[in-house]
Amino acid sequence: MWTFDPGAELRGRIATGGDGSIYFITRDGVLHGLNSAGKETMHRDADGLSPAVLPDGTVVAMSSRSELAAIAPDGAMLWNLEIGEAGPLATTDRAIYASAGADLVSVSTSGALNWRVSVGPVTAAATTPDGVVVGTSRGAVTALASDGAVVWTFTPDGGFSGSVAYADEVVYAGSLGGGVYAIDLRTGNPIWHVNSAHAVTTGPAVAPSGTIFAGSDTIYGVSADGQLRWKDPTLKPGEAGLFALGYDSVFDAATGDVGAVLMGDGSYVWTSRSFGKITTAASSPSGMLYVGTSTGRIFAIR
Repeated sequence: MWTFDPGAELRGRIATGGDGSIYFITRDGVLHGLNSAGKETMHRDADGLSPAVLPDGTVVAMSSRSELAAIAPDGAMLWNLEIGEAGPLATTDRAIYASAGADLVSVSTSGALNWRVSVGPVTAAATTPDGVVVGTSRGAVTALASDGAVVWTFTPDGGFSGSVAYADEVVYAGSLGGGVYAIDLRTGNPIWHVNSAHAVTTGPAVAPSGTIFAGSDTIYGVSADGQLRWKDPTLKPGEAGLFALGYDSVFDAATGDVGAVLMGDGSYVWTSRSFGKITTAASSPSGMLYVGTSTGRIFAIR
């Protein structure tokens, strides 16, 4: 639908708002905000790799190497808080979860420090109805309650790798030893495990239909009950990741500068080499796909 060139490469992930807005940080230290039409609505200094967006549209990002800041959609600074060198990972309507070295930090949406817990260097996070679940590289998957209490830890074969996701009382996590685990949110016990030939590098990503997508040596499609539905050897997932899109599909930023959308049954919706090298992507609840490239250009596609 539109493209936007910020004039510099992207540092990290694209964060999406519920109104179709997106936010991202470029390597020249600028936090950009775009509305659903691709018009820039925010342009201000920022640190860190990626911002996050609260349900009310407030943007959180590092304003310096050690300060977390909340910014209104119109660009007004709401608050900032010293938390140490960190970055926001996930948000709810009550809390912001950020990594700070080997600690996981919870900050209230009004800017007060809730708690700080040592869990190891967090590389992925997903919110749950009463807290958050995080994965540490080559380490464990840990579930924490909203008050910071550790509910359980689970270490996949070879250690955690890829991403964590949550849906319907189940946590999904990739493993360095190969495959995807489904873990009971209440107990931390594994429900099932689907093997892959190599370590999971991207995903799991869960579509609203219940299909789980993961990238390893190839792309795997798994049903919610742990049955391998298909695997596609033609496109090897790239480093940018897999992104659930719509009700039952996924966007794959594959190697060879290929972008592809696959359905839950493994069929292709489209493939394209027109983006160039894809470094990140994101999808909105409305089904809009945002693709970020190595030049910094962002493509918005419906």
